[in-house]
Amino acid sequence: MNTIKIGVNKQMDGYTFSLSPSLRKIIKDSFPDAYPASVIFVGYDIQSGFEFFLGKLEEYIYPALIGVRNEDLRKIFKKVEFIDNKTDKVIHTQQI
Repeated sequence: MNTIKIGVNKQMDGYTFSLSPSLRKIIKDSFPDAYPASVIFVGYDIQSGFEFFLGKLEEYIYPALIGVRNEDLRKIFKKVEFIDNKTDKVIHTQQI
């Protein structure tokens, strides 16, 4: 497995980003000091302000969700895919 798949769920007031339990286990087994989160919620108002000042939210979400630095992730993974939970379509791809 060289791709991290992050589920994205659009809600009335924002987005939730999540990792599957099996991926959290792989990350924890590969990086024992990591503490991957199961879900991160970002409200629409936070997203728009964040992207106005800092750029794409996805670049910051996956390191926070996974709990591992990019330098370490690159040893095992090559890219991150953000997948719409309702349609299973890839909505964003990020190289690590």
